[in-house]
Amino acid sequence: MSGPAQPVREQRLVFGEVADIYDRQRPSYPAAVIDAIVAFAGLEGDTQTPVTEVGAGTGKASVLFAARGLALLCLEPSSAMAAVARRNLTPYPNAQVQVTSFEDWRPAANSYGLVLAAQSWHWVSTGARYSQADRALRPHGSLAVLWNVMVNRGDECLQADLQAAYGDLVQSPWAMATPERAEVNGWVVDEIESSGLFEPGRAVVRVPWQRSYDTESWLDLLSTQSDHRMLEEETRGRLFDRVRAAVEANGGAVAVDYVTVCYLARTRGPVT
Repeated sequence: MSGPAQPVREQRLVFGEVADIYDRQRPSYPAAVIDAIVAFAGLEGDTQTPVTEVGAGTGKASVLFAARGLALLCLEPSSAMAAVARRNLTPYPNAQVQVTSFEDWRPAANSYGLVLAAQSWHWVSTGARYSQADRALRPHGSLAVLWNVMVNRGDECLQADLQAAYGDLVQSPWAMATPERAEVNGWVVDEIESSGLFEPGRAVVRVPWQRSYDTESWLDLLSTQSDHRMLEEETRGRLFDRVRAAVEANGGAVAVDYVTVCYLARTRGPVT
């Protein structure tokens, strides 16, 4: 007899398996990007206009917006991630966390001043991304979609050794973008324009920055990547042994160049 069927793991929800590690090792976002979003949305000093965050995770971006006094509703489909977000947002009574997906959320129509998504927009179903945002946003309300994009990890020797570490186990997951463009998610621009729901023209904000990881922190970071989480446990263990050896052979640290890229757009006003 076979045992009970194992539950199917959804890739978009596997972050909850390592919620505390995710919170500890995933990077935050530059203050300049958050300030640019708030200014674009015209929400400086506004504590009343509701704002919603899509896929808030453990609140890496949420706390930055909540600290600016915004009336923030964080949507997060993983209960484990949402629990950490609530803990991180404890100092901010203006921020609430709701366990739901953006697709299943039922907002009061045309009442939100800003819909934002940090590191999460690609997990929203294509059919719901812009129609749901348009439904939630007031006329001329703002959409902000941002990612931390890794554009370099270590010197050429380390990069070659990391590439080799993946070898026959799994294809190396990251193709490096150039710091000048960092357009790995440039599809957002095309989708915004083709949706017909937003005003012509849009803003793209890019802010470069750096962070260094020691060997164990780098492995922790990898363990929060959904493609690594979806590997068989034995394969992931072998891969991490190889990656550990590669980093240790190159000084025990990975210096990463990031660019935070943010796409901004406003919904159209009513037809007159």
